[in-house]
Amino acid sequence: MNDKLLVSICCITYNHEKFIKQCLDGFLMQQTNFEFEILIHDDASTDGTVAIISEYENKYPNIIKPIYQKENQFSQGINPDFTYNYPRAKGKYIAICEGDDYWTDPLKLQKQVDFLEANTSVVICGTQVKKLTKDKVLKNKSYKNFKGKNKLFFSRKDVLKHNPFDTCSVVFKNIKIPKNLFKNYNASDWVLYLFLLKKGKGCILNICTAVYNYHGNGIASSLTHTTYLQKRLKDILIFVTDNKKDKKIIKKTGLFIIWNYVKQAIRFKKEFIMALHYNRKLIIEFVLN
Repeated sequence: MNDKLLVSICCITYNHEKFIKQCLDGFLMQQTNFEFEILIHDDASTDGTVAIISEYENKYPNIIKPIYQKENQFSQGINPDFTYNYPRAKGKYIAICEGDDYWTDPLKLQKQVDFLEANTSVVICGTQVKKLTKDKVLKNKSYKNFKGKNKLFFSRKDVLKHNPFDTCSVVFKNIKIPKNLFKNYNASDWVLYLFLLKKGKGCILNICTAVYNYHGNGIASSLTHTTYLQKRLKDILIFVTDNKKDKKIIKKTGLFIIWNYVKQAIRFKKEFIMALHYNRKLIIEFVLN
């Protein structure tokens, strides 16, 4: 690793023509007393994303280091960050932000790196973020349980129950990650955090540094209730198989998700009724597992 290069920013893009400039500008505006690199993986975009990234690459060749795919990797079950970005990261820390989200605080990296350097038992540091809705309304996406505190700490057990981290805010220690650890999961960020938290604590700072763009075309925001339930339960079933000692905690998490769907179905919300019906075999498998 380069001693002067402290942070590798990892960014995955796919058809982010409308968003990628704001994302890259958020990286480049960072004011730090250390060097950072920007590792971009474009997953064979069919719009103008590649042209925009190339323009920035030409302006900042020593900072922006893209990979341009000819064939879409994600559709083949390949996770671009874990396969292409993280293995080439030279920084002591890795920051994540997908190409349709963006940073708003020019001191974001400096604040989080300073915190991580001063708190060596912490392996992952997030912040609060805002949410940009489909209607272009910016809303606070805050945690109510700060209660005047300037930070909250999380254990692996906490994150097994609920993932509190917003991906676009996260900075974590560059620990060697087994490539095959995430190949069967849909929510790979959650599995990443659980892997990291075997090495230390997690923390969320009570500052807002980024915006999560819920535009409806992203991987997460485009999921229907039916697909979301299916993917979450499949992930939990795989995780239980791989981590038998966590079965009790993680099963409660799955039952809580199912119960929330049942509560909405009782209110005659059609999309939740359909989701439960479509996934009935998976739900039975989960309950009996």
